[in-house]
This record gives sequence, structure tokens and C-alpha cells, in this order.
Amino acid sequence: MIEKNDVSAENQVKKEHYIERFFRGGAVNVLFIGNSITRHEPNKEIGWDNDWGMAASAKGKDYVHVAVGLLDERFGKVNYCMANCGGWEVNYFNAEMLSEWSEARDFSADIVVIRLGENMWQAHDKFAEYPVAPFFKKMVEYFTVNPKSQVIITGLFWDNQELENVISGVAGELNATFVPLNDLGSNDENMAIGQFWHNGVAIHPNDLGMSRIAQRIVKAIK
Repeated sequence: MIEKNDVSAENQVKKEHYIERFFRGGAVNVLFIGNSITRHEPNKEIGWDNDWGMAASAKGKDYVHVAVGLLDERFGKVNYCMANCGGWEVNYFNAEMLSEWSEARDFSADIVVIRLGENMWQAHDKFAEYPVAPFFKKMVEYFTVNPKSQVIITGLFWDNQELENVISGVAGELNATFVPLNDLGSNDENMAIGQFWHNGVAIHPNDLGMSRIAQRIVKAIK
């Protein structure tokens, strides 16, 4: 399934829109690091007209906003930051690239949610020369400024055992909480199949898939 995701990892959002921060007077800061499942701006070439997590039916239905709603119930209003790092996924071996998301790093989140990795398969020809694990670990550490932060790292929505093993291994090394998702992406009921003409968009999580992702993430937060 991961090979069927032909939504490009790059240019999912304009560079000036890589990061969105929402200060809502809360006592808890939550950072979401992601890709198109977190946010994708409109792209008529692939039939995507919205500006939120692909392929939710509304902004409030994508996993970030569902998770924020659930966290509001637990902590009161939370402050949150969302960053699309799709470009990093296919340029993960570029040591200088992480600095492009420095504002997300400076958010100093209490809870860091790392929910990306699917697009790294688009750079699989680099895996032998640049093993993914150390770069993925460096990325997680870059965004974990607060040593007391709780770090949640999800697995892939679309199954790929090679990358899944790397990501879960990094989570173990960093004592982060690993949340598997690949069973969701193996079930058509969690995808927007039939709702979009572009196959890459259609295999993204629908409202049910987004809700289930959010619930798993929030359940893992202490």
C-alpha cells in the first residue's frame, strides 16, 4: 500500500506555511510533526481542494484537530503547533534541513507527537547509503527541546515493515511511546477510497481513520 501513495512529499505546503502555531491560553503545549496526513494545502492537480489533513472532510475532522479536542477535555485548552515536514522525509539525509522548522522546535512542547515516515519510501534508493535510523533519531531529538517532554512516535499508516522496524526501534532507543497504526491503513474502511479520483489522495485516512489515529495518540499520552 505504501507504494501506492503517489502524493509527492514535497510542496505539500508552501515553505512560509510549514508551521502553524495556536496559542490559546493553555498550560500545555502540544507539537504535531507530520506530513500530508497532518496538513496538505490545495492542489488541483491531484483533486485536493482543502487545507487540512488529507483526506478528512473538514478541518475539524483531521487527526490533529480531533486530538486537540480530546486533549482540551483532559487538560483544558491546549496550545498546539503543527508542522508539515514532508520535504524532510525525502531529504532526511540533508543535515541542514531541520533548521527550516526551528519555530516548531522553539515551541518547547510538553507533548511531542511525531506522526510521519510514509513518504520516506519515496527516497528508498538512498537507504543503503544513508541508513534511516540515525537521521530519524536526530529529527526526533531536534524537536524535543524540553527534556521533560513526553514523546509519542506513531508507526506508519500504510504498512512497510522495513521503515516500521526503524521507527519503532528509534522510539525504543529514546524511551518514547510507540503507537502502531498500520492495521488502520490495511482496512479500506479507514481510507477515503471512492471519495477522490486521485488514488494517492483516496488512500489517505478518511474521517473514521483520522479519528482512530487521534484516539490512539491521545490514549498514549500520560
